[in-house]
Amino acid sequence: MVMEIVAVVVVLACCLVVFLLRPGDDSRRQDLEASLDAVDDNGLFSGWDELSPSERTRRLSMYQRRVLVRHAEQEREWLRARLRDIAKG
Repeated sequence: MVMEIVAVVVVLACCLVVFLLRPGDDSRRQDLEASLDAVDDNGLFSGWDELSPSERTRRLSMYQRRVLVRHAEQEREWLRARLRDIAKG
């Protein structure tokens, strides 16, 4: 009886490991990424309380990338303006 219980537990543990280690559905993830790219910054945080911790982390990461891109664009424009001012003398 004990051996049967141990065998069932081992099989269940193996199934759990296989389930947890299998790769996610990339097409579904890409669709979600594309839909989130179309959402504004406020949309990334809508329904925040219902999101899983991993989804929150992903959305925060996406927001951080957007902020960094905006900051880099502002810096680039500022540098261009400074170069134009310097070139004018």
